[in-house]
Amino acid sequence: MRKLSVLGVGIVLMAMAAWVWTGCESAGGTEGITLSPDSKIIGSGSSNTTSSVVFTAQVSGNLALPLEWRVANSGLGNIISASGSNATYQANSGKTGDNVITVKDQYGNEGSAVVTQQ
Repeated sequence: MRKLSVLGVGIVLMAMAAWVWTGCESAGGTEGITLSPDSKIIGSGSSNTTSSVVFTAQVSGNLALPLEWRVANSGLGNIISASGSNATYQANSGKTGDNVITVKDQYGNEGSAVVTQQ
């Protein structure tokens, strides 16, 4: 019975060591994420139009999915869908101004683009 207990403790310690080592892996890329397009002018000033733009995220190393997409001003528009390295921004009708779109991957790499709504 004592051998089984020591074996169990050994297995638990090995599992914990493996967990720590995998948790300390270096990031696949520590450079910023590039968004394409990096800026876009769209027309949304008319109250009866809705404009959108699709952004694609790229990084020189590995892009760690899933990505977190944010907008600086949700009053101007929002990310309405995101899948893989792409996201679709939709402008709110009748709203004008500049909105910064920011993306962050699981390694902490970040990038941004600007949507100008006229």
